[in-house]
Amino acid sequence: MEGTARTAAFDRGPVEGMADVRKSLAHIDIAAMSDHDRLALVDELERLKGAATAAQARAVHAVRRSREAAAPQDALRSVGSEVALARRESPTLGDRFVGISRALVEELPATLAHLTTGAIGERHAVEITRETATLTREHRAEVDARLAAVMPAISPRALGRAARRVAAELDAASVVARMEAAVRSRRVSVRPAPDGMAWLTVLGPMREVIGAHAALTARARAVVGGQCPDESPEGRGAGAVAADTALRLLAGLLPGQVQPVEVHLVMTDRALLGLGDPDRLVDEPARVPGHGSVPAPVARAWVRDAGPAAVWLRRLFTTPDGRDLVAMDARRRTFAGLLRRMVVLRDDVCSTPWCDAPVVHADHTEPVRLGGRTSYANAGGRCARCNQVKEAPGWRVDLVRGSPHTLRTTTPTGRTHHGTAPPLLGWGTDPPRRSVLEDHLLTLLPA
Repeated sequence: MEGTARTAAFDRGPVEGMADVRKSLAHIDIAAMSDHDRLALVDELERLKGAATAAQARAVHAVRRSREAAAPQDALRSVGSEVALARRESPTLGDRFVGISRALVEELPATLAHLTTGAIGERHAVEITRETATLTREHRAEVDARLAAVMPAISPRALGRAARRVAAELDAASVVARMEAAVRSRRVSVRPAPDGMAWLTVLGPMREVIGAHAALTARARAVVGGQCPDESPEGRGAGAVAADTALRLLAGLLPGQVQPVEVHLVMTDRALLGLGDPDRLVDEPARVPGHGSVPAPVARAWVRDAGPAAVWLRRLFTTPDGRDLVAMDARRRTFAGLLRRMVVLRDDVCSTPWCDAPVVHADHTEPVRLGGRTSYANAGGRCARCNQVKEAPGWRVDLVRGSPHTLRTTTPTGRTHHGTAPPLLGWGTDPPRRSVLEDHLLTLLPA
């Protein structure tokens, strides 16, 4: 009976059958179930997620091999970007899944088998793949075989530690080489955090990072304990003092000196000055492009604390409803001046759906070689990766409409994905209007 039902579900084809299975989840009567059955359902759905990852891996691996046979030079990067769009994630994660898929199908049969049955999840596969990345095919298979029995019983992080230990036993030289390569990849990065905060991350050798942290902690404790005549705690805890000290030293500032780096802060005249459209809220949140919203009182405090010499105001002209940016105080006919700033302010992050990387390139949507103009409407803010990928064979980006600025990306396989620039003050700032619902439907419908 189960086999008959399964066959019927896929009579129209695997893609349509899977869509039917997905839609059927919405019709499960949760209210009629006991708590035992509800938790059993959660368990089964978790297994389904693992099985779905295994099916994705097999499909992605097949696509990669097919594309490599046709165009080996452009295959990896192009497929990674297509996978990212299909999985609704960044191109970097798309590349990672392409690599994971190859490892699972070709070198980690036990891991793929457990994933197919739902005994483990995608995070398990990520951990074991990462920790065995520098091993030979034979050693990777050995790690896979040794850990096959324990995979379903341990956490993803525990599996990663176990794989790392076995890898060090089988090939210590490759592990040392990997650690040396990791040192060469040391870097500093920043990403937004909730509540108007941000993470500044320093990736470096463990010894140096731990030493720097110990020095910051010792300084913070001394300040809080009143042992530093040049600085008082002013009601701060040790953690806050350590963070303030690190940021001040990294920026090369003296105590009390204003941060000289330019930060774009977008907010309405009503929220900043209390003037303008009386229908707008005085406490309408501001936005830092690429990092998210900031409460209006916090934004006003930033402007006030910076002082008049450190604040420059530039008018932004919007559509009548205030949603989209249409002009600034001045503009140039290249993407290097204020026109580029407009593109960054409009797009916020890379305009490729689900990428979310910072805008690095302001590029022509319709290429100049095809007659595309250097104009605001024909511009798209993109990260370096996505800007290069769209030039690969089979890729195409088209302007669907200018306001709200909507682009349609067509991949080499013919799949289309729509991306719409956020409102000027960020997603969630415009009320649910018919046009917004149309935007949502546009992302769901084929071209």
